[in-house]
Amino acid sequence: MNKIVRLISVLALASTVAFVGCKGDTGDQGPIGPAGPTGTSGTNGTNGTDGTDGTDGTDGLNGNANVKSFMATVSVADWANVERSGIGTSTTSTWGGAAVSSDLITADKAVFVALISGEEKISLPVSLSKEINGSVESLLFSYKTGQVSLYYKSQSSLFGGSTVYAPEMDLQVKVTVVEETEVMALKAAGISLDDYDAVMNYLGRSVQLPTQL
Repeated sequence: MNKIVRLISVLALASTVAFVGCKGDTGDQGPIGPAGPTGTSGTNGTNGTDGTDGTDGTDGLNGNANVKSFMATVSVADWANVERSGIGTSTTSTWGGAAVSSDLITADKAVFVALISGEEKISLPVSLSKEINGSVESLLFSYKTGQVSLYYKSQSSLFGGSTVYAPEMDLQVKVTVVEETEVMALKAAGISLDDYDAVMNYLGRSVQLPTQL
C-alpha cells in the first residue's frame, strides 16, 4: 500500500515539474487600446508690454467762430419747376428749383454757396457754356432763414431752342454762413466775395459742421 502511495506521489511531482519546466512560445502583440482623454489646456502666457506712444501731429488751423459750413447733396429728383421774379420787373421766368434746409442759415448773416466739381469749388451764381452744343447752364441761389434756394436752367439758345430745368446728375454744394461783421472785414480787405478760395482763406477756412441738417 505504501508503495502505491509513494508511486502516486512521484507521478504527481513529475507532472508538476513537467508543467512548470515547459515554457510556451511568446504570443502575438495585442491590438492598441483606445486613446486616453485630452489633457487640460495650459495657462495663457502673459501679455507683451505696450509700445511707445507716437509723436504728436502738427497743430491744425485756427477756426473762426463767426463762420459755419456744411455740405449738402441735391439729387435730380429734388428739382421742380418754379417761377422766379425778374430784377426790377413784375414778370417771372421758369427755373428748376431745389431747397437746402439748415438751422444755421439766418437772414441776418451772409451766405456763400459753392458747387463742388471734383476737387474744385465754383462760387454761385455761375453760368457755364457747353461747347458741344452752345447751350448755357446757369445755377443761382437765394436764401432766407432756414433755407437756401437753388435755381437751375440750361438753354440751348437765348430765344427758341430747348430748355432743361434740372441737371443730369446729383449736385453737391457747400454752404458757408458768415456773420455780417466778417463780410464787412472782407470788403475792407479788398477780398472779392465772388472768389470762394480767397474768402475762405481770409476767414481761416473754418468748418464747423452742424449736428443735424
